[in-house]
Parts: sequence; C-alpha cells; structure tokens
Amino acid sequence: MPTKNNLLLWQSLLLAGGTVFAWSKLIPQFGNFYAAYGTFWRFRDCTIPNPLATACFYGSLAFLFALFWSLAVFRSPSPIGERYLRNFLLFCVFFAGSVVSYEFADYYKLFGSNAIPVSCSPGVFPLLTPCFFGLLFFLGAYITAIFATRRFNQN
Repeated sequence: MPTKNNLLLWQSLLLAGGTVFAWSKLIPQFGNFYAAYGTFWRFRDCTIPNPLATACFYGSLAFLFALFWSLAVFRSPSPIGERYLRNFLLFCVFFAGSVVSYEFADYYKLFGSNAIPVSCSPGVFPLLTPCFFGLLFFLGAYITAIFATRRFNQN
C-alpha cells in the first residue's frame, strides 16, 4: 500500500508533467499567432485560433494552479486542502472531458460549419489533441487524489 506522502508525491508529479506538457503546447501557439497577426488581442476573423480564446489556455492555467496547490499540500499535508484539491481536479476532468466531447462534435461536424472552434488544434482527430492528453493527466491526478484523501481519512 502506498503511503499518504507517496500518493501526494505522485499527484504532484502527474500535475507537473501535465503542466509541462500543456505549456509546451501552448507557448508555440502564442508565437505562431503573434507572428501571423502582430498582436495577442485579435479574436475575430483569425485563421489561426487565438490562444487566449482556446480551452488550452485555461487548461494550462488550471494545471499551474493545481500544481502549486498540490505542492502546498505535499509540503504540509492537510486533509481539507487535499479534499478541496480533489474537488478542483474533478472540475478539471469535467472541463477537459467537455472540451474533448466538443472536439468530437466539431470534428464530425455535428454543429455544422458555423461552430466556434475552442480547440487549439482544429481539424485534428480528438484523441490526438493536447486536450485529450491533458484530460488523461487530470484524470490520473484526480484518481491519485481520491486515494490520498482516503489515506487522510484512515489516519
């Protein structure tokens, strides 16, 4: 059986991996967008999606926030902090899952051609997008958080 500290470490490592992955996909999008338009504040009539308007940006912020939260709980373990982090990670799983679901609907043109793309990689099969891999990181961290909160309750 893994100890509480091991679970908190794994949770932080999963979130660190997700953070590095998410930001490594997002930062080049900012460069591409700025090179094409010369600004970050253009949101209409863009052939390249503005990174500030994509779910990738908000998922990257969520990873960063969850990572710092997880490190704080790892540094000074708190059952309440871990429980709230677990709930936040559940929200992140639902957020990422809804984005992947929207990507499926957009990929198969269920909304028609007028749909607003929220993906950072429109036209790519949804299981190959960064949002799907972000979902897997969030899901792994959430499952780890479930076991960690159970360890807190056992002590």
